Amino acid sequence: MSIQLKIGVGFAVLIILLTSATSFWAAQTLGFSLETADLEKLQGLRRQVLQAYAAEHQALASMTRQVGEALAVLDFSPGGLEEALAVTEKLKRHLNLDWIEVYREGIPLLYPAVRLGGPFPPSQRWPVRLAKVGPLSGSTYLVGASRAAGSPLLVVVARRPPPLPVPFYAVWDAEGPLDRSPDSPPLAELREFEGAPATQQRLHRGRLWRLRAEPLEEGGPLLLVGYEADLATLSRTGVNALMVRLALLEVVGLLVLGYFLGRRLFNPLQKLKSGIERVADGHWQELPLDDTAFRSERDEVGVLARSFNRMVRELHAAQERLLLVQGQLLQKEKMAVLGRFSASVAHEINNPLGTILVTAGLLKEAAAAARPPDPEDLEAIVEETKRCRRIVESLLRYAHNRPPELSPHPLREMVETILHRLAGSTTLGQLPLTTGPLPAVTVLADPTGVSQVLRNLLENARDAVAGVADPAIGLEAETIAGEAVRLSVTDNGPGLGGMADHLFEPLMTSKAQGTGLGLAICQSIVEGHGGRIWAERTPEGRTVFRFTLRLARATDTSDPGGKHGTADRPDR
Repeated sequence: MSIQLKIGVGFAVLIILLTSATSFWAAQTLGFSLETADLEKLQGLRRQVLQAYAAEHQALASMTRQVGEALAVLDFSPGGLEEALAVTEKLKRHLNLDWIEVYREGIPLLYPAVRLGGPFPPSQRWPVRLAKVGPLSGSTYLVGASRAAGSPLLVVVARRPPPLPVPFYAVWDAEGPLDRSPDSPPLAELREFEGAPATQQRLHRGRLWRLRAEPLEEGGPLLLVGYEADLATLSRTGVNALMVRLALLEVVGLLVLGYFLGRRLFNPLQKLKSGIERVADGHWQELPLDDTAFRSERDEVGVLARSFNRMVRELHAAQERLLLVQGQLLQKEKMAVLGRFSASVAHEINNPLGTILVTAGLLKEAAAAARPPDPEDLEAIVEETKRCRRIVESLLRYAHNRPPELSPHPLREMVETILHRLAGSTTLGQLPLTTGPLPAVTVLADPTGVSQVLRNLLENARDAVAGVADPAIGLEAETIAGEAVRLSVTDNGPGLGGMADHLFEPLMTSKAQGTGLGLAICQSIVEGHGGRIWAERTPEGRTVFRFTLRLARATDTSDPGGKHGTADRPDR
């Protein structure tokens, strides 16, 4: 993650946290203030309802005593029941009552056919249902009950609840409404207020109400009260929603501001990064100090840009000096190699030429003395001349080494074919060779070039074990990371001696009859295959020459000249 992204993410998280905390605190404070004011007003409305019910209950209690005194002198036997009913009806009209009943030992005397729900405790001050069936089942009533003085009679009076001085109220229980204002919602909506008491805001019949419901007593009916609020009045829920919207707007606004601010701050760093990348690619290009991003000389970025330009100039100058020194060293190395090469060629050619010169002188003396030429001298001249020709031919092959024509070949079949041909030669026919398992892979190779490499390595191994009591030569192959195959020629000869660092230099040889070009040609062939060749000494005291060949890919058909180069060479 880039520094710019880290700072941006941190800035965004900080904004969100600060905005959320501020909005939460504001919502809590404002919401608490609103809820406190609402609660006080709604509690006042609740007290008005309870006081109205209490006043009505007190009035009914007084009426109950009056009715009890009036009915105590009546005869409730079948003969006097008609007179008692007439008096009862007059009392109902006079006292504005909806129902009067007299009980003796729990038996109704006036209307025995009507069964009231009862019992009706004197402390119950809210509407109840008198009966579940009959003429009294359709309404609810406030009830008063008391016994007549000095009489076993229980008098029960009831009347419908009067309108209360509250704009919006409702009383209900599990069975349904008990009392309500004309604007109160239906029972289904009242059910939504059941639960923990909480102030709510509802839009009912086009008017906005602030409402709160609490039970009249634990486990008893619920009383809902409310007042009409202004449409602009916020509830606590509305405050929370408003604060959430404001918080989102703040976050978006601050993020946009942060984006442009960060872009202005990071634009110079981005240009500095581009300049560093150009220098890393080898383009010694300085930053444009006339750019607005780097114009300030006191700004840290401007100071950094000037330091960067100074570093670019110094690095450019150092690179030019380094290239100059490298060119001089390369020229000296070329001259040194040319000197060693010339000395080696002179040495290799001078030896047979010296023999030829001496032998020719002897033949000249024999001819002057009229003696027949010695056949051994003639044979020596022929052999030394052939040796010179071999040296010249090897030099020509090395100098005109043509790139191999690469194509996919199965490794196992190619190596077995090469070994079969070498086994029929006079020089390698009796070779003490042990071949390990060859992997079934396909390589990009020129079989002629690979054959020349293997022949040279096996001949060197044969010469190395010539004086060993129990000679052993091995050939192995293994794949490397699915990219190449490594072939190894091992022998138990005396080792590389002091020539380990110069094995692959032209004309470097430890053999009396060698030209010193075999390994140099092998190196050229292997590198033309996109591989590498090297020699090492194992801990077991064996000498190993290894070289690699690239595995063929599905897209490989042919690669004349080894155009893949050495890009895929695996490490040793």
